[in-house]
Amino acid sequence: MNLKMRIVKVTDKNIEGVLDFLRTDILRHVFAYYDIQYKSEYTSMYVAFNEEASIEAYLLVYTALRFPSVILEGEAPAVERLLAQAPKNAMIIHAEPHLLGVVKKKFPEAKVYVENWMLVKKDEARFFDSPLVRRLEVEDATKLLHLLSTREDRVPESKEKYEEMIRSMPVYGVFLNNETLVSYAASFLQLPEVWMIGGVYTHPKSRGKGYATLAVSAITKHALGSAKAAALFVRSDNYPAIKVYEKIGYRKVGEKLWIDVNTGLKP
Repeated sequence: MNLKMRIVKVTDKNIEGVLDFLRTDILRHVFAYYDIQYKSEYTSMYVAFNEEASIEAYLLVYTALRFPSVILEGEAPAVERLLAQAPKNAMIIHAEPHLLGVVKKKFPEAKVYVENWMLVKKDEARFFDSPLVRRLEVEDATKLLHLLSTREDRVPESKEKYEEMIRSMPVYGVFLNNETLVSYAASFLQLPEVWMIGGVYTHPKSRGKGYATLAVSAITKHALGSAKAAALFVRSDNYPAIKVYEKIGYRKVGEKLWIDVNTGLKP
């Protein structure tokens, strides 16, 4: 272990140097690059510097969700040192596969899932337009609450939370009879380089009918009207979802680990 390695918290005094490092590969570092600039009130970040004052790794903690979200990037020995800054109890850790050993050493009871990291660039996407799809408005929050109440793996948020979500990010849905919301997809992070797509969900009784394709197509079309690319994560064994994304033009560009530490959540 490099005893001369320095662990430094990111502050206003050193953030510009950290941002310069993150800009070298914005896609890889997209969450850190976005959160420390635009969600700083919920974000803590620690960086490991080597003897040459180069960044070897970082740990980011984002606390706006039900459980803290931890992003790990970099060399394993440095990440092992950084894990001292992780929350003490429950969290979701997002890390590259080569970091599994050091994370399991720290949290041996953690449950691990593999996610495919998928990307589509401008001029590579195929869109599926439909009159059933539209962007959600604040008045649709109750419909979104009703849809997400059918998820067995998540506790739904309040109507007020969904109103805030619709105000703060683009959310598209598939409506039957212009009334019943059966599928939705959103973008929770927007940068000129890439928009991150997430929250894709279809009512269990409405699956297999192409509704997820319509919702993801709509948010992807919106994304590629503003950004160079759109990206998302999907559990590697979720073959129906992967098929939907590939139909639109998404291709696998890497893998990430979703590591559950005492939350019971799955990707």
